[in-house]
Amino acid sequence: MFVNDEERRRAGLMTRPIDSRQAFGYFGLMIGSLPAFAIALKILTLGSSNAAGMAVLFMAVGIGSGLTGLGLGRRCIPGFLSYSSNFALPNRAALMIVMGIVWGALSGAVGGLVFILVGSIPGAILGGMVGAVVVPIMVSLHSCVRVGDFIEMKHFLPIAFGITLSVCAVLLGL
Repeated sequence: MFVNDEERRRAGLMTRPIDSRQAFGYFGLMIGSLPAFAIALKILTLGSSNAAGMAVLFMAVGIGSGLTGLGLGRRCIPGFLSYSSNFALPNRAALMIVMGIVWGALSGAVGGLVFILVGSIPGAILGGMVGAVVVPIMVSLHSCVRVGDFIEMKHFLPIAFGITLSVCAVLLGL
């Protein structure tokens, strides 16, 4: 887990460390749920006659895709990252993009099930597009600040919220 004693010492000094499983699980929860919640908020502010019903549906989409992102982030992503760490940098970058597409597409498809199966297709497409962009960014920034397999919570939260809220702003047209 640690390369040398200095890395072990730095990890011991962390006040609130989380491992890669937790970090990518929380990131999957954030990136899966918050954009759908932002769309629900936008629908509510438009004030149409069926806005409340649509907002509830988008909140259910957010819950479904967020929980799927949490599960996939905890179970699959750290193992895939350790597997791909032996590849050359261009190949690793391509694998991160593919990993983001798959992670986002699965999360979006599960969230889209709320719209009676029809929403799974656009959910998978949108989730895959978002995942292809944000997962390489998250993995790169996570790799820069991690110590061994741990990242300090005070470093993780700004990275994860910065990426997630940037996606929300783009989706809302801000």
